[in-house]
Amino acid sequence: MKTIHMHKLSAVMEMKLKTIFSKNFIIMPLFSIGFTFIMKLVYGAVTEGGINDVLCGLALSYGALMNITGTGIYCVSAALAEEKEKHTLRVLMTSSVNGLEFFLGSLIPFVGMMLAVNVVAALVVGLSMTGVQWAAYLGVSLLAAVTCAVVGMIFGIFSKNQVTASTVTTPAMLVLMMVPMFGNLNKTMETISGFLFTGVLQQTVVNISQRKDQLVNGLSIAVIAVEIVAAVACFLVIYRRNGYDSQ
Repeated sequence: MKTIHMHKLSAVMEMKLKTIFSKNFIIMPLFSIGFTFIMKLVYGAVTEGGINDVLCGLALSYGALMNITGTGIYCVSAALAEEKEKHTLRVLMTSSVNGLEFFLGSLIPFVGMMLAVNVVAALVVGLSMTGVQWAAYLGVSLLAAVTCAVVGMIFGIFSKNQVTASTVTTPAMLVLMMVPMFGNLNKTMETISGFLFTGVLQQTVVNISQRKDQLVNGLSIAVIAVEIVAAVACFLVIYRRNGYDSQ
């Protein structure tokens, strides 16, 4: 079992936070919030009597999905690819930062950003939620954010630079975002969506907006749990095989 040294973990987190708030990366979280607001305006404009909770839920689900996939996959992978390109990652590994410290230090800032953006998006659409509904929304958002960030880290290891990261992550982003968005139009897509962590997030928001008693079912939790474990396991194997974990 690897030991976590807090000063090393903090150093990695500080580096990642600087990356998140740089002009190349902060645009995605801001765009997600803006997209949520635009969808609210669009639904409000085409609906007589103003926007209702169901339409607020749709606007929120679209914004949350864009945030989770865009920040979680593209930003995480591009940040890691940039570190490889500038040899920052290799320097970290030779400065006694172990794999677990790097993993957690990379994960926490991005997951925190995704959660913060999803909270802001919920406030932007004005969807009223009870304490239980907030707990379900944030809980599923957290699990989806972790899964997506780890997937992004896997793409980042395979990407030589930011351009490559953008190229290889775009198809994955589109699938994870578009399948849940259009799941109600096709039975097959709806079934597939139920087995995606992004689909679970989207359905949770819809259930909240429709004031359903059961917000998340056991299958949905199992789906996310399996996908988190699989993503983390894949990352650790790939990370070690590429020679980064020297500790």
